[in-house]
Amino acid sequence: MADPVTRRVAVALFEGFTVLDVYGPVQAFGSTRLTRPDGSIQRLFEIVTLAEKAGPVKSGEGPTTQADYAFADAPAYEVLLVPGGFGTRQAVNNAPLLLALTAASRRAAVTTTVCTGSALLARTGLMDGRPATSNKIAWDWVVQQGPRVRWQRQARWVDDGDLVTSSGVSAGIDMALSVVARFHGVDMARQAARSMEYVWHEDPGNDPFA
Repeated sequence: MADPVTRRVAVALFEGFTVLDVYGPVQAFGSTRLTRPDGSIQRLFEIVTLAEKAGPVKSGEGPTTQADYAFADAPAYEVLLVPGGFGTRQAVNNAPLLLALTAASRRAAVTTTVCTGSALLARTGLMDGRPATSNKIAWDWVVQQGPRVRWQRQARWVDDGDLVTSSGVSAGIDMALSVVARFHGVDMARQAARSMEYVWHEDPGNDPFA
């Protein structure tokens, strides 16, 4: 039997992104691996980072992350991850970034958002008429960014096929594991969660923060 395909996840970065919005899902995807009969390991997801230009991008919490590529130079990828963070308050008015996100989302088979990352994607118009969720603390502000989006407040994450949006911060881990399950089965997603010593909330409607 042929080895499963390793898929590429592209993480969009901007000044003021939230660290856990990025690295929670990155850990979930990165923990998804297959041990071959010869003992070698195949990672089932490769992670790259994108920004308006390659180089350092400062998070809202302080640490800096290196963007591997500018949006325009990124290699092909299957999954796009758009994090949130306090930086989204400025980023929603950054027209070049919104154009880059529009093009980046159209390249992806699946676009995912964490927290107020859905506000950024909503500003592109790509979410109009579609169900989505976001951070509940920032809810009133987020929904103003996409008045045509079918916002669902009671949701840990919302899966609408090629668009998967999640609630605040740690919900991005649950959402990422659901994407793992889509591509590689629920047992693989549970295995990834176990390797993280993380209790996966498998029910997308179980949202205690709504």
